[in-house]
Amino acid sequence: MAHIATKRFTYGAQMGILLAFIGAGIIAGGIASFIPLLSKIDFSQIKQLSSEGFMESLFKPENANALRMMQFISTLFFFFLPAFLYAKICHKKAFRHLGFIKAPKLDQLAIIFGIMFFALFIVGALSEIWHQVPFPADWQAKFKAAEAMYMKQMQVMARMNGVWDYILSMFIVALLPAIFEEMIFRGAIQNLLSRWIKAPVWAIVITAIIFSAIHGSYDGFVPRFVLGFILGWLFYRTGNIWVSIAAHFINNGIGISMLYYYSTPGKATDLSKIDERFPVWLGAVGIIAVIGLLYAFDKVSKKEIDRPGQEALLPGYYNPNNPFIAEVDDIGNQNQA
Repeated sequence: MAHIATKRFTYGAQMGILLAFIGAGIIAGGIASFIPLLSKIDFSQIKQLSSEGFMESLFKPENANALRMMQFISTLFFFFLPAFLYAKICHKKAFRHLGFIKAPKLDQLAIIFGIMFFALFIVGALSEIWHQVPFPADWQAKFKAAEAMYMKQMQVMARMNGVWDYILSMFIVALLPAIFEEMIFRGAIQNLLSRWIKAPVWAIVITAIIFSAIHGSYDGFVPRFVLGFILGWLFYRTGNIWVSIAAHFINNGIGISMLYYYSTPGKATDLSKIDERFPVWLGAVGIIAVIGLLYAFDKVSKKEIDRPGQEALLPGYYNPNNPFIAEVDDIGNQNQA
């Protein structure tokens, strides 16, 4: 079934509304996310610290839970609220438009787990290749500095002193970001681009690039692009955001579980033990496996396909090339998303 917008916003207007909410969310979230850390900040030292020094002063083991809460608040403002408010304003059924249809079936979940498992081989091999790219020395210095800061934050957030910390991390660091990020990237951005440019694959690629870049990790750029492409493809083939959320959560959950396995209570987790690079031949195996599993996923999902980006052209549209501008009477009684 194709999706139909109901409030007569053009694609450009919808993108403007979405970007406005994203911008507002970044500002509001940037402020609100520091609330859990207010008691941890030594305000007397702020003037003596650079921005990097200030952030580094917060990445202390005792701030692990506060940093996890900071991540929750930031993802809430950056991703969930902009996606929801955009959909609420531009579409009659906000969550339905974003792809909240129904829970994936067990056979779909089993295949998704296999896809995400073998995708680890692909991203590991690509990470190995990525490190061989001869970037200019000044670029490499900036990349390494940014990556060091990112890894320091991850090292603190990965500090788990017991099973309750593990459960909390799975909820705040794995599950909620999977839901919130999929809402904005697949449910909102990719969905809108797919309708607008009428090229779903390009919409997937563009969204995957944005998805990877927003995480701010040099080492993780290519792996996250691949992850973003797979998530985008799953969403495109079903129109069901729960499918990509499940895949995203599995990916995050594997990472959190590995960190928990290597963690030692009371000590910082040695992230160097977690080798994310794999030989190229193993990446080739991963590609073959993922392609086969995506084909299998398509087969089991065939009867449920509800692809985002397809529009129903009803009589009475002012411009058939832009079905978001329509006579209200023509769409008022339709089953709309």
